[in-house]
Amino acid sequence: MRFRCDLFECCFTSTSSDTFPKHRSLKWRVFPYKEIAKATNNFDQCLEKGVGKKGFIDQYHGTLEDGREITVQRFKEDKRYILQQFINETVILNYLPHKNIVSIYGCTSHHEEPLLVHEHLSNGNLDAHFVSERNENIALPWLKRLDIAIDIANALDYLHYYGIIHRNVKSSNILLDVNFSAKLANLHLSCKLPDGVPVDTIHVTSDRVGSGGYIDPEYLTKGRLSVKIDVYSFGVVLCELLSSKLAKYWTLNEENNFGTLLSRKIENKTLVELFDPRLGFQSNLHIKQVMTATAELAVLCMKCPQESRPNMEQVIEILSLIKQGRYGTNSHSTKSLKIFHHAELEEATNNFGTCLGKGGYGSVYYGKLKDGLEVAIKCFHDENETEETIKQFMKESEILGLLHHQNLVSLYGRTSRHRKKHMLVYEYISNGTLSKHLHESSSVKLPWQTRLNIAIETATALEFLHDSSIIHRDVKGSNILLDENFTVKVADFGFSRSLPDHVTHVTTIPVGTRAYIDPDYYISGRVSNKSDVYSFGVVLFELISSIHPTLVAGTDNETLAQFAKRKILNNELNEIVDPSFLCGSDDNTLEMVTAVAELAFQCVQCPREFRPSIKQVLETLEGIRKGKWGFNQIT
Repeated sequence: MRFRCDLFECCFTSTSSDTFPKHRSLKWRVFPYKEIAKATNNFDQCLEKGVGKKGFIDQYHGTLEDGREITVQRFKEDKRYILQQFINETVILNYLPHKNIVSIYGCTSHHEEPLLVHEHLSNGNLDAHFVSERNENIALPWLKRLDIAIDIANALDYLHYYGIIHRNVKSSNILLDVNFSAKLANLHLSCKLPDGVPVDTIHVTSDRVGSGGYIDPEYLTKGRLSVKIDVYSFGVVLCELLSSKLAKYWTLNEENNFGTLLSRKIENKTLVELFDPRLGFQSNLHIKQVMTATAELAVLCMKCPQESRPNMEQVIEILSLIKQGRYGTNSHSTKSLKIFHHAELEEATNNFGTCLGKGGYGSVYYGKLKDGLEVAIKCFHDENETEETIKQFMKESEILGLLHHQNLVSLYGRTSRHRKKHMLVYEYISNGTLSKHLHESSSVKLPWQTRLNIAIETATALEFLHDSSIIHRDVKGSNILLDENFTVKVADFGFSRSLPDHVTHVTTIPVGTRAYIDPDYYISGRVSNKSDVYSFGVVLFELISSIHPTLVAGTDNETLAQFAKRKILNNELNEIVDPSFLCGSDDNTLEMVTAVAELAFQCVQCPREFRPSIKQVLETLEGIRKGKWGFNQIT
């Protein structure tokens, strides 16, 4: 499970930057021992003693000749054992640099006492801050603590992606820079899963290391080793951030672990007894809610068995949403998203052999998982792997991980955000898109009642989104999917935008499909819920006419919305209604078609203030279906 000792010879057989095995070259200096002794004034500024259970390292502060401040780690005790840990850290930190993992500058040659030279972080470790706060009656603000938690979650997620388990996550191994950004340190006890072994695999081992209070009980008693032991330890750190009380000072009495204690406090509504009162939760409801959600996340992290815990990617998503004030972990929605491996999806799609469609950000492929579940896999374009592509990928997974509705397509999971190829795994909707049924000659013509039901279910989905402060921004026929019963599933949330509370619109670069875009939004850049109403109005005209919404044939470059508005104003409604509804249809159907056309007309009005809300639209459509409402009742 650990790196092989013979790597040591590859690391330290030279006093210059020699190489590891050829694919891993050293990126740091090999310092002469005398230079480090001089930098530390002959090791007279000891920062702390002890890393891990055996206390095998002393740490010293120093300054190199180029002015960089350093922390020097000096190894002791059984040299072979210590050298093994030394190799662990040098290989991992050399191979996996990350902004939230302490950087290594160099080491000493193997011919001399083994020393490791790190960047020095001026604000010390988190452990020391909790101790000093108790003595000085000051406290790191809560939102700063939340940022520290997010930083460390990012570091652990990065390590886990590469199959590396830290095994000693605790506050004394979390260092803080001058801005209180956090970095994870001391990977001496870490281990790497064998190449090719899935990251979420659990192994049984007799090699159990770590620090008391932070160790996963299943790892300690049963030797169950997986990345989830770091998740448990991270949950303990969250408890420390909430309480300003180090794990070693918690008196659990008959409690099994911190997770049990927190669960009982939540159940008994006494959770605030564990919170540090200096963090302001008593006078600030928002901080109290955020701290409570963080405590609920800590409970998830410390659940037993290990399989019931979220992984670190899911933890990051939950923390980010908690910070935004948009998510309480009670819903457990983010937890349900699975992280799929590329090989698993490659097999499911028969090497991406069946393409269901292509869009601006990627292509969608049909697949079947090993358990028989049919899926649609959206593969984002990887040309240059732009920041915008990653943004769309994370936005879709965030929105559909949060929102569940019978008329929204379900997201089953995604690939890791660290992969170069980003993919989302959706439920497979067998009947294709509304556009296909309306505009492809091979499709059977949809009857009016089916079209009206599609309009109502689409409006229902949009009302749910708007009530959840989400603007879709790309409502169109090709994003309205239909299952075998012609039930609507609204899809594609890559352009979606959240709308802050008490805000009517936000200004942003216009996106979407031109024929459906609200002209006010296109010109001003101000997007609101009424922009979705405009797009939905175009969809209503599609349902009525079966005409494709791009430039209408025989017109002077008019879109469907412009064409339909002109015809209605000229009392020529029959020219935009699908002829099948005019020939042989009863009067009731024609009245409903007319009422929906009038509603669509109002939806595409400019300025946006003249449009109804999606709630009013839905109420009107339901009234039209029941034969009780005409459009004049909407206002």
